[in-house]
Amino acid sequence: MSPGFDKTFLEQLKSKTDIVQIISSYIPLQRKGKSHWACCPFHHEKTPSFCIDGEGQFYHCFGCGAGGDVIKFVQEYESLDFAGAVRLLAEKAKMELPESSYDAERVAKERKEKERLLAMMKQTALYYVSALRGESGEAHRAYLEGRGVDEKTVKRFGLGASPDFDTLPKFLAQKGFTREEMLKVGVVGEKNGRLYDALGGRLIFPVISQMGEVVAFGGRLMEKKPSFAKYKNTQETELFQKRKTLYNLNLVKKYKNEHGLPYVIMVEGYMDTISLTAEGFANVVASMGTSLTADQARLIKRYTDTVVISYDGDSAGQNASMRGLEILEGEGLKVKVAVLPDGLDPDEVIRQRGKEAYQKCLNEALPLIDYKLYALKQKHNLKTTDGKREYIAEALKIVQTCEDNFLKEELLKRLRSETGITYESLQRDAAAVGEEQPQKQPDIPEPAHESAGDAALAAARFVLHALLSGKSYAKEVDPTRVIFPKSVHGVIADYVVEKREEGETPNPSMLYEYVEESEHDEVGKILAESLREIDPTTEQRYFKDCLITLKRIQLQAEIEALTAAFKAETDTEQRKDLAILLQKKTLQLKKLS
Repeated sequence: MSPGFDKTFLEQLKSKTDIVQIISSYIPLQRKGKSHWACCPFHHEKTPSFCIDGEGQFYHCFGCGAGGDVIKFVQEYESLDFAGAVRLLAEKAKMELPESSYDAERVAKERKEKERLLAMMKQTALYYVSALRGESGEAHRAYLEGRGVDEKTVKRFGLGASPDFDTLPKFLAQKGFTREEMLKVGVVGEKNGRLYDALGGRLIFPVISQMGEVVAFGGRLMEKKPSFAKYKNTQETELFQKRKTLYNLNLVKKYKNEHGLPYVIMVEGYMDTISLTAEGFANVVASMGTSLTADQARLIKRYTDTVVISYDGDSAGQNASMRGLEILEGEGLKVKVAVLPDGLDPDEVIRQRGKEAYQKCLNEALPLIDYKLYALKQKHNLKTTDGKREYIAEALKIVQTCEDNFLKEELLKRLRSETGITYESLQRDAAAVGEEQPQKQPDIPEPAHESAGDAALAAARFVLHALLSGKSYAKEVDPTRVIFPKSVHGVIADYVVEKREEGETPNPSMLYEYVEESEHDEVGKILAESLREIDPTTEQRYFKDCLITLKRIQLQAEIEALTAAFKAETDTEQRKDLAILLQKKTLQLKKLS
């Protein structure tokens, strides 16, 4: 359903908005037949499975199942709510938002509720800052001093302290915030009916959005406790989602506006960010201690096109770097990895070896393919015959993924220098690897084979697709006389009838405004039927088979119900009537078979 907007306005907006043009402004597209294809922006992949139907004005990913109209795409890609996405598209289309169509009262209520939650987060941050300066924050201050964090940096990041588990809930209650509000944003937890500070006793790092709003908190233990995680974040809420958040992006945004931003440094945690910033590296963000996500990559892309990943120098950090590089490159960013020495993290490099040593790591950062070869080399002992053989076999597979012939030649020369194997031999073996793993353009994916139990769904989806597409062989079919397996199918059938009565062609992308959001995936599967290329004769025959399938399944269900009723009935006349009806339905089923 379209919250707060009139369907007529949304239909006009979509008619003035080209989904292909909008999506191509975010990701590169490749035309294939009547559709456009790309690597999905909503999950990491190397082979394109994300398809846009320009005629139907919708998209569908055959890999992760994501799908929707242009509004849904902008919502997901820009991390906006429905109203925000509509507003952005209306601005692009130079259309004014009709005041009468928008539920101003509901929006005002939601905005007020959100402002209350943000005000509570700000008060919580101020409480933590005050606690750090007080007597109860002595241990926290000592820790920061030991890590070389000065007062200026403390203020810059709004660092704070949680003195205990009990004081914060009382403080917020005194400020007028309710129990429900405290629990809703996750700063307070509840156990056995008692409220407690979710980050009790920890050093506090406020997480501030790029809009300058405190949306969450991170906390670090002051002393090691086996049963407690060293770092902990407040829970995900409507204000805070890890996968869509980058620590310190608010300060990086400010730095970009004042000085420009040639690249950003991506680190793993709070202290790495703070230590590097304190040493003059103002272009640092952290991925919240989680695996880097496509949402975070898109956030970065709004501010710069180049990223240097600077994760810990241990094996776990190296593996995380590899995944991060591929995700970032998948979003069209230029990415490198800063290789840190001796398993150190960025903060340790700064404190033990100085700013210049870390800057040297940044200057010598490696592109993806070079870093893959570097990481592979660390795994093998090239002094042994087996180690050298295994290294070459795996390295050649990496080299073959390179599409630049000049770079491929340079990489083979490097392998020659490292292994002593002749260039000609390496070139020959690389070509053999390429023959074993041929690269080819993917065909349009066929839908997965449906089991017998899903036959009705498969048939319903194709029938509805044909009705929506205005296929000539479907024009004589009355959608209201077809029994569909899901209620959402009936809503779609009613939409087709509505458009027929108005003498208009159905607009497939408008279905997203007619059905509940929970049914959007089913709409996507129905619309995806149009992405298959089927011979017209075969298509018409398949349509008839689908109608028969739906009718047959309907009759089977009726026969089962009649049979059960017949067995349960004790009245002789009633049993006779049921037997006649059962015989009639059985004959109808035989004729369909």
